[in-house]
Amino acid sequence: MSTNPPFYKRIEVWLLILLSGSIALWVMKNRPAMEGDPEAIVVSDAEPAADALVIHRCTLERDYGNARLDIELRYRNISPRPLVLQPPDVRLLTTQGKEVPPYILPAEPPPQVPARTAQSVRLRFWLEEAHLQSGLNLEIRGHRAEVKAEPPLPLKDLPNQQSKSWQGSIR
Repeated sequence: MSTNPPFYKRIEVWLLILLSGSIALWVMKNRPAMEGDPEAIVVSDAEPAADALVIHRCTLERDYGNARLDIELRYRNISPRPLVLQPPDVRLLTTQGKEVPPYILPAEPPPQVPARTAQSVRLRFWLEEAHLQSGLNLEIRGHRAEVKAEPPLPLKDLPNQQSKSWQGSIR
């Protein structure tokens, strides 16, 4: 007959439990802030809203006669309610005022910016060749930023199924 003590009386079991718990606690406590994590802001009426919408990068990927545009931006939501980044609050417009449709994937919900925070997000739009013949402006709740300058960008000059990125807006 075996005289081994029950597992909860063994020192190795307790050492493994303590070690696992302390590692889990250390990981949770020392988690670095990731890009896209919301950053709380203090709202002031005297503060200018010029930096409410800042475009970091635009990436264009041609798909034969169309292109997917990814816009990486930082938005300050000073509103007391969260902002779901989809129409009608978010619109990409040509300089002629034509709205560009968003690129929607059913498995990917639209990004959100919590109330009274600033957060980096990525927006996607589906462009036709005609959209690239003029300038493009992104509008979020009255804040506007240039996405593409006025000169036409020939879609056929871009390699198919390959991404091209610009820091800031497309030039």
